[in-house]
Amino acid sequence: MPIYIRCPHCKSDQSIKNKKCKRCGNALPKQAKTYRVMVCYAGKTVTKVVPHSLELAREIESKIKVELVEGSYFDRRKRMPTLDEVWQKYLEVYEASKGREKDRSRYNTMLKERFGNKALDKIGVMDVQRLVVDMRKTVNMRGVPYSAKSIKNVVELLSRLFNFAIKQDLWHGDNPCKKVKLPKVNNEVTNALDTEQINNLLKVLDGYPDRETANLVKLLLFTGIRRGEAFKLQWGDVDLDNGWLYLRNPKGGKDQVIPLNDLSLQVLKDQLAYKREETALVFPSRKNTMRTDIKRAWARIKRMANLPDNFRLHDLRHTYATILASSGQVDLYTLQRLLTHKSPLMTQRYAHLVENVLKRGTQTLVAVLKKERGKVISLRRGL
Repeated sequence: MPIYIRCPHCKSDQSIKNKKCKRCGNALPKQAKTYRVMVCYAGKTVTKVVPHSLELAREIESKIKVELVEGSYFDRRKRMPTLDEVWQKYLEVYEASKGREKDRSRYNTMLKERFGNKALDKIGVMDVQRLVVDMRKTVNMRGVPYSAKSIKNVVELLSRLFNFAIKQDLWHGDNPCKKVKLPKVNNEVTNALDTEQINNLLKVLDGYPDRETANLVKLLLFTGIRRGEAFKLQWGDVDLDNGWLYLRNPKGGKDQVIPLNDLSLQVLKDQLAYKREETALVFPSRKNTMRTDIKRAWARIKRMANLPDNFRLHDLRHTYATILASSGQVDLYTLQRLLTHKSPLMTQRYAHLVENVLKRGTQTLVAVLKKERGKVISLRRGL
């Protein structure tokens, strides 16, 4: 039998069905059992001690069998895996997950050269802290220092790799990233266009020769959806008759439905003129595939509209949210629903704008009372 229960008295292996040890006669524990996994294949025997969990023991047994058959098994007690080896196994499991391309870029840019050939036991807390310090001093591909958010993303990826190694029984030590002090990320919204900048942008978009790209940018501004959601938007997800937009598998993971205002409805109706039979995408590339970016077009549009160099395409979403929060007609809960934020904490960055509206609102009382008081004084003087 490949899984045994270990007698705590004589340390012998027993069938998991036994209630007493056949060797020493003592009762086997009902709880806190220790299991011993034994797998034999092609003349090779692998054993593993697993505390407390029969379910985990069975999972480990199955995993060892697969690795022995595939020839990918190695004895963790003899050789510690490198971060590159963990990364490759991580990709095999999560290749189709969201954000994998960004993770691949972060790993190849910041982690591979520094840690790739290192065994996990050679990567300590000070090594990770040094990574944080070096990233603060380094500039990215755009020639600007790495932001606190970028540094945090890289360390979080490294942390996920360690957690994955622990879960896959590749590493039995601690995760060094948990003890590293990360720079504080400032979530305050600063990149939102004012009224004049919005008007300049819309003028440029109205005359921009690439009408499909212009419509895409307009839709981002008028709906606040993420660029990835616009890139993969299909005509089957657009309800022009009733004014709804269906977001399939968005960032939060759950399908969302958002209302279309008059401006966004008009943009999508204009885009109907460019609908293609070869694809169901609303904003396809020239090859009828899903777009992945519009960097060059966006850089050109920004120059023509005289927008700040650091204004990102994603900041159109912040602009949309800022306009609504500052209007005095949209509360934070409604804003959360429109932005499809999974947690209200994400929407809190706009709370100060709503609070400013409330402050202006309470001044109405002052104006009304002053006006009424003025009437009373005038009336008294008339008497």
